[in-house]
Amino acid sequence: MHSKNLVFISIIPTDEHIATLFDLLKSRLHKISYGETDFREHEKFVKEHPYRCWYLIKIKDTYVGSFYVTKENTIGINIMDECTHFAVSEIIRFVQDNYEPLPSIKSVREERFAINVPPTNKNLNKSLEEIGATIAQITYFIPN
Repeated sequence: MHSKNLVFISIIPTDEHIATLFDLLKSRLHKISYGETDFREHEKFVKEHPYRCWYLIKIKDTYVGSFYVTKENTIGINIMDECTHFAVSEIIRFVQDNYEPLPSIKSVREERFAINVPPTNKNLNKSLEEIGATIAQITYFIPN
């Protein structure tokens, strides 16, 4: 799929996509659920493809990030900081144009799409607020 500047490429667990995703993962500044992982763990994860849909984001000849939609109606956006401002609205529009939220299941998923954002990712927070997204909750991890 093409937009003015972005190309969204559906992820297929090829060697190229697995390596590209691993490089993007290692360079990620903002993290929520990702801890340290090795390439074999990553490869297994990509081959299991746990998401409803998953795309690489490319500008010209450069991969700048990825995004996915889960079966819980959450959208994960992982993109280079310098691309966040102009890419977020394109990603959201693409998801809304191509996917319907799955029906609500009480205590499992909302009837609309949601995005989890690390508190350190000020660019993503700002970009979401600019398109009218509102904060639904704040999540804390309890220490072990």
